[in-house]
Amino acid sequence: MKISGQLLKDNQKLTFFEILSQIPSNSEDWYIFECDAVGKAPNNLPMPEFEDLVLNSKYGYPMSWDGLLKFSKGIEDINNLIVVSSATPVEFEALEKGAEALQVRVEIYDSSAWEIEFYC
Repeated sequence: MKISGQLLKDNQKLTFFEILSQIPSNSEDWYIFECDAVGKAPNNLPMPEFEDLVLNSKYGYPMSWDGLLKFSKGIEDINNLIVVSSATPVEFEALEKGAEALQVRVEIYDSSAWEIEFYC
């Protein structure tokens, strides 16, 4: 199942947290594969340093659901983002192929649109 929309709704931009709120609460492992955003990065890292860390992580930057929600509340704006939940760590190339281990994929692109795909 796939749901998607525009970030701008009724002249207001949806937040990352509002987009994530469309996913049921869970205890899955989440992995950030791309992050180009403005706001507070995890562990008090400067955002550019966090973005580089994400891009250089073979299996994405791991987070719990609660950690991802907390991170989302500190984000003011997102240009591009790819985050997935997966039963086992996957490499970025596997995302393009729709890896069997994927459970949910969230993508925000061009600071204008978002998409959530459920693989279950």
